[in-house]
This record gives sequence, structure tokens and C-alpha cells, in this order.
Amino acid sequence: MTTGQEAPETKGVTVHQLAAVELGPEIEGMAGRELRMRMVTIEPGGVLGPIHDHDDRPGVVYILQGTITDHRDGVAQE
Repeated sequence: MTTGQEAPETKGVTVHQLAAVELGPEIEGMAGRELRMRMVTIEPGGVLGPIHDHDDRPGVVYILQGTITDHRDGVAQE
């Protein structure tokens, strides 16, 4: 990301891996890759950083409580 902003570091975040599936045996060309299910808890004011993308590893986010701000293509969206 080239917004000129300093990338924030992670703070106030707890991650628990709930499950993982090796994709190599299931899908050709996916050796060494895995599909993970994680529960991520971000405290109020917490940051999941540094800024990164998921161009080659898509993800799904389900928000149980609160809101998050997604930064994509230089645009912040709640």
C-alpha cells in the first residue's frame, strides 16, 4: 500500500486457530497452502497490522460484535 502513511503495528489482538486444512492434497497447485479458520478478538482501539493485503489468499470476516475498518485501495470503509 502506498498511501504515505506509516503502517501501524498490531496491538490489542488475540488469535486462536480453530481449524486448518492442508490444501495441497485437495487442490492441484496448492502444495504448502492451507485453509484456516481463526477466531480473532480485537479489543476496542486495537489494531490488526501492519497494513497488508490478501490478493493471493482470500479471507472471510464474520463480525460478532462491534465494527472494523477495512483499508482497501487507499479507501477506509467500516
